Amino acid sequence: PILTRAVKALESGDFETSFALTEALAIDGDPLAQHFLGWHYHKGLGVDADDTKAVFWWQLAAKGGIPEAQQGLGWAYENGRGIDKDLHHAYFWYARAVNGGDQTARESLSLLAQALSPEQIKNLERLASEPDGG
Repeated sequence: PILTRAVKALESGDFETSFALTEALAIDGDPLAQHFLGWHYHKGLGVDADDTKAVFWWQLAAKGGIPEAQQGLGWAYENGRGIDKDLHHAYFWYARAVNGGDQTARESLSLLAQALSPEQIKNLERLASEPDGG
């Protein structure tokens, strides 16, 4: 219910309320709220934009199994936004996101594969398919 209120506040343009509600849930350990808080920081919704903080929250949410956060983390690694650029980590997180059902990550994964060797891709795919991420 609190996250629903946060989404409704966001939709109505009340970014500060959405941020405050989301932050409280994220701090309490809710992975979906952690993902949502990452997007608040990434987009600057109710708070100054800060990709380093976005990555922090996406990392928690990604480890909590949220495919959209895994996709966001892949994007951050691919682009060096909020974290050092690392195409191997980017591929790993995109692959985790695709394995979790995030279709947005599928195209990014295909494009990124062109920069990696077949052996690198095979190893990263194996790691990404393991429940604990290797």
